[in-house]
Amino acid sequence: MEMHQIRYFLSAARLLNFTRAAEECNVAQPSLTRAIQKLEDELGGPLFRRERARTHLTELGRLMLPHLERTYRAAEDAKALARGFGKGQVAPLVLGVCTLVESSTLDAVLAELGTAMPGLQLNVVSGTSEELLAQALAGQLDLMIIEAPAEAPERFEAWRLFSHEYRMVVRRDHPAANQSEVALEVLAREPLVEHACEGLVALRRQAEIVGISLNLRHAARDMGQLKRLISAGLGTGFMPDPRDLAMCAVPVAGAAISADVVLAGIAGRRRSLAAESFLRASRARRWDGASA
Repeated sequence: MEMHQIRYFLSAARLLNFTRAAEECNVAQPSLTRAIQKLEDELGGPLFRRERARTHLTELGRLMLPHLERTYRAAEDAKALARGFGKGQVAPLVLGVCTLVESSTLDAVLAELGTAMPGLQLNVVSGTSEELLAQALAGQLDLMIIEAPAEAPERFEAWRLFSHEYRMVVRRDHPAANQSEVALEVLAREPLVEHACEGLVALRRQAEIVGISLNLRHAARDMGQLKRLISAGLGTGFMPDPRDLAMCAVPVAGAAISADVVLAGIAGRRRSLAAESFLRASRARRWDGASA
């Protein structure tokens, strides 16, 4: 199996037209056809079904497509790495990170990537998980670290990093700060700071089931504003442990809510060398906060 055979197959599979695929690959159509036939011989069956003017992938073709895409992409990435090695080549990476996600492992992975790729050009985008997912689908992000959505859209692919638990977050001088846990009724009496997250939506559902109304008095746009309101004594948060020495995270009895944090991207979209390197480095580590 040779790389030009795979390239011809991928072009034909995308265009479903051998003539147009040959033009795209800058090769004569008979040469493209012969190369694909040799690939079919090696794989043990036809990859395309040609019916008059229409061309379709066979079941074997559909099965082989994602594997050959990965093979070709890996080969192209390897060539790009070889060309850019030692040249300080610019390697852009646009990474979305949910404002609720705090992890020292992320810092370590980025530091490792910066050392390995002197030409790294990193752009970190913050937002809610929902906002980042929308941006990724629109092609504005290479990868994202978000809470796993309840309903994943088509072409969404994700790798679980860890799980974080939602808790009542208060200042150190709050009466509940030294308690091992608080009741849901106690949390409901607190002036809660509303913010966009799946955990707060789940808390609302659980409160409604038992007939409790939450006191959602304030609202915050992001984690920084949420912490600011809590620090000012204006309200209480329901969020993952912020790992802030000025605050305490207390479990809420009757509201055991957690969320998986995932590294995600859009399937079928070619990743840059920097994005692929970040993905591999992230998956090779055990992330802090991971549940046993």
